[in-house]
Amino acid sequence: MNALLGTVKNMFRKMAANGWDTKAALKWGFFFIDKDKDKLHDVFAELEGHSYSIEELHQADDGNWVLQVSKFDTLTPEKLHRRNIAFNDLAAQCGVESYDGWDVGKVE
Repeated sequence: MNALLGTVKNMFRKMAANGWDTKAALKWGFFFIDKDKDKLHDVFAELEGHSYSIEELHQADDGNWVLQVSKFDTLTPEKLHRRNIAFNDLAAQCGVESYDGWDVGKVE
């Protein structure tokens, strides 16, 4: 994933404009993709000790496996940007095809 700080800052501004409290804990989801399901288990093994949980591991229509991990966290744009860079590095370290980005949800 191309992790650009400006893009992340714009997303935070839009979230705040839409009434999101970006200074509160939110549920952050992160996605990894590979043809080999076992490589995705290796990614999760690296994240498990850092309060991440598996939301979903499924095979997409194109045959690739998709791992979604999540964590409740309070992030700034800069911290999310650094996390994106770190997850790109983690994907490369584990030999995973790609770190595919993130999503966010409100804590209910």
